[in-house]
Amino acid sequence: MKKLRILAIVMAAVLTLAVLVSCGGTKTPTGSDAPETAAPSGDVKGAMDEHGYYKVFVPEGCTLKHEDVFGDEDPKSFRLLFDDNAMAQLMFGIYDQSGAEMGIEATKEANDGAEDVTLDLDGVKWTGVAYEYSGNPCFQICADFDGNFVTVNGTYVAYDDALVKTVLGSLEINVPEE
Repeated sequence: MKKLRILAIVMAAVLTLAVLVSCGGTKTPTGSDAPETAAPSGDVKGAMDEHGYYKVFVPEGCTLKHEDVFGDEDPKSFRLLFDDNAMAQLMFGIYDQSGAEMGIEATKEANDGAEDVTLDLDGVKWTGVAYEYSGNPCFQICADFDGNFVTVNGTYVAYDDALVKTVLGSLEINVPEE
């Protein structure tokens, strides 16, 4: 139980750091060579972009940062920033099953009022928790992509937002065999 509390504190600190990191820095343009396309689920404009093991739809008004919350480039992690709100972002990471589950459980324990949530998008089941931070929606969800558990932390954006669903529904993962 003590380990779980420590993990919850660490996860809360990482989320706080992620929110603070998202407030500054320069923006990297999304794939300039990628053609504009319609989003998979509707009329949202944007383009597919690639980073590391991911291929994802980046809507207009969002910026793909090829880095984790600490500014390190990692093929397993990236951030998608919402340009109109410096606090709103999606943070993606690939973990093993126990790491993904522990992260969600720690987030749930660290946030009063966190609720279990589920999304089914294009045959992929996302599960996790949604909660509020300073009156703003946040979430942490994960999905199994052939044994690679993709975890998405959303700050200042709801898990069931149409733009979030479009991004998640477009996600493709290609992790090389080790």
